[in-house]
Amino acid sequence: MNDMERRIREQFRLDTNCPEEMERERIIMINPSRKLEGGRTFADISTFFRAIIYRGELYLMCDEKIMDWAEENFSQTAPEWFCKFENLRKIDQKLQEYGYKIMDTHVYFDPDPEYVGYDFDCPYELEWLDRDQILEIKGNPFKNALMYQEGCPDHMAVAALNREGERIAMAGVSTDGKHLWQIGIDVLNEYRGKGLAVYLTTLLKEKVLEIGKIPFYGTSESHAISRTVGIRAGFRPAWCEVYSKCDT
Repeated sequence: MNDMERRIREQFRLDTNCPEEMERERIIMINPSRKLEGGRTFADISTFFRAIIYRGELYLMCDEKIMDWAEENFSQTAPEWFCKFENLRKIDQKLQEYGYKIMDTHVYFDPDPEYVGYDFDCPYELEWLDRDQILEIKGNPFKNALMYQEGCPDHMAVAALNREGERIAMAGVSTDGKHLWQIGIDVLNEYRGKGLAVYLTTLLKEKVLEIGKIPFYGTSESHAISRTVGIRAGFRPAWCEVYSKCDT
């Protein structure tokens, strides 16, 4: 196990209240819900149920009210098939009994150590923003790059400027957890398809690695364009997640 995988697994243990000794002994780890310092969180996400599938292993955290149900239904499951619709439907129906529902499922990417770089001659001026500068532009159109969410504050961003000095694209990173920081990207419609998304994402990924954190990239299973951006920027498919929210 290399250092990056070790740190990613530590992050998942924090995210799902998983003891390290259980991780060493099992590939399916089901634990009671508990919010731990350093665990990833964001607005609306609930600790009632959360599942992370990584390298053929399942980290699952759920409320004690459904622990027996989770053990019965998933202790012998194949982690790589956990997100098939049959399972998601079963989980959602169970959550609704307690006033919760599946919030979303996402695929995530970690840095590819074999990435050789992205050759792009950027015709635009770049602007780097720190936390304070990000707060000053709240209300900007880059909703995927800057989240302004409690629990995972935006740490820095890089923008491309047109000749008029207007921001036309932006990549931002939020401090989601102890080890994993998430990158998001937005490009204004008229500037898409020119390589900016890949370029800015690559720049920010390298900057996050330089300061000792692990950048990750997430998107919807159905968003092929976004997945392609992540891969071209030096990320590789790594894990998926299922998380819940209060159904009110």
